[in-house]
Amino acid sequence: MRDTEQHSTQDDSAVEITDLQPQKEPAPTPIEKGTATPGRQKLPRAWRYILIGGTVLLVLAVLFAGVLSLANQRAKQSPVVGLTPTTVPTTLPTSTIGATTLPTPASNPIPAPALSDQNVNVTIAGGVAYLSTSVSYPSSQNNVVYALRTSNGVLLWHQKIDGSADQAPLVANGVVYVTSYVGQSGPDYVYALRASDGSLLWRNSNADYVNLSLSTTDSSMIFVASQGQLSALNTSDGTTLWNLTTKDNSSGVPLEDNGVVYFSSSIDNGQGTFYALRASDGSSIWQTTTSGYTYMPTEINGVVYINSAGGTLVALRANDGHQLWKRTLDANFIQSPLLANGVLYITTTKILEPPAAHSASPLQGLTDIGALLWNSLQNVPAVHTMPHKEGISSIYAIRASDGAVLWHFAMNNGANSWASWFSVENGVVYASAVNPGSASNTGNIYALQGSNGSLLWQDKLNTSPAGGLLANGVIYLSTSSDSVNGALYAVRTSDGSLLWNYPTSGSLFAAPVLDGNALYIGANNGMAYALRADNGAIQWHYLTGVGG
Repeated sequence: MRDTEQHSTQDDSAVEITDLQPQKEPAPTPIEKGTATPGRQKLPRAWRYILIGGTVLLVLAVLFAGVLSLANQRAKQSPVVGLTPTTVPTTLPTSTIGATTLPTPASNPIPAPALSDQNVNVTIAGGVAYLSTSVSYPSSQNNVVYALRTSNGVLLWHQKIDGSADQAPLVANGVVYVTSYVGQSGPDYVYALRASDGSLLWRNSNADYVNLSLSTTDSSMIFVASQGQLSALNTSDGTTLWNLTTKDNSSGVPLEDNGVVYFSSSIDNGQGTFYALRASDGSSIWQTTTSGYTYMPTEINGVVYINSAGGTLVALRANDGHQLWKRTLDANFIQSPLLANGVLYITTTKILEPPAAHSASPLQGLTDIGALLWNSLQNVPAVHTMPHKEGISSIYAIRASDGAVLWHFAMNNGANSWASWFSVENGVVYASAVNPGSASNTGNIYALQGSNGSLLWQDKLNTSPAGGLLANGVIYLSTSSDSVNGALYAVRTSDGSLLWNYPTSGSLFAAPVLDGNALYIGANNGMAYALRADNGAIQWHYLTGVGG
């Protein structure tokens, strides 16, 4: 889609009119009486009337043509009725820029011994790759945390845990933190492992641990959210410092900033509550009611932006929760906004049919699209089945000061699509979306001008895009195909041209991690990969479950 532009044009066939100056006739020569005037004959009266009438008609025709020409030029210079030159249309017209289809990888992927349905999560810290595994069956023996040397993939240590680690490990101050989901058979856990050797420091049990986050201001505590509960744990021994229990049964991802913890809880498919708590003791600073499940909040320049299920985006003053503005969009899911130059950029998806029942276990029994939504929408409750649902995905630019919609871009030309990854850099919005099909899924990558939403370029993929990373003028995008194969793409931000792609024998859901000149990514075949960022060459790969 492009902005509607009004051009001042001139008619290429405009007639140039030259004023003819009357020429002075020579003085008549005296004529003798009774002789005829040389070269001139007197016309009959009828012919004189015809000549005069023709001249008048000719003059009228010229004048009429001039009026029409002037009116035509003025019409071309005038704006469309109802749209002044300063008006920015909310919905942009469909773009005519064609998509460049990126080729699938030419080489064959490294084979996995078996389709383990074991997703690998990767975190890089201090020259070490920490891996956790998420499995469909929490009682699996492959519930292990690994530490590998990033330079060569050599195993440094591994530690067995109870349950499936659905979240990537968090590393801080020499400690690796992992949450695990055991299932219906027992409590869930938070593990603290020594980063140097993997030894168990402590573990804390709870009925339903879901999300874990670190404090940005106090290294003595971490925050864990469960279904309707938020706890602060002491990092030294795992004891509970304080606890908040709500009446709701769903919880968002806690966010701590400047000593304040922002946390949301809600009833499934119903209203919820958004809390601002003092991080030191969990006391309430303020709270507000939300329209539904709220994803990870965003705090920018003293304003908290919360995006709720049902398509609501709200701006709240951080110090007291006062609502600055509220914008309801035609969508079910809204990703957390990104702010650039006073404009909030977001992607949304509107589901045309009600979503399936939520799963109690993240990443359990997911299809490609379900896993995509899990990674894209900041831990929205996982969805069992989504392939037969249709969605309409969009990119919005919203003025941060008052919530006004500046422009709106419909991905896949308004046809069936699911928004996945997006980022903003140097005045350009980059986004990807899955285009579900009856036989197989495809996808698109878009680059839009941030000021007006005009399309700069777009790429088409024959796979489903998922997590993405934008760095050093390159988009690194993970994709999946048919739930058993994946590929990592590296695309130039300047024009969308392909730098390289690399195939995997398992689907890729998470965004790759960049450390130096190496990319690290985990697949759902139990493997972790290390690739060169400049050319995609494999440096090493590691199969979990071996020696674990």
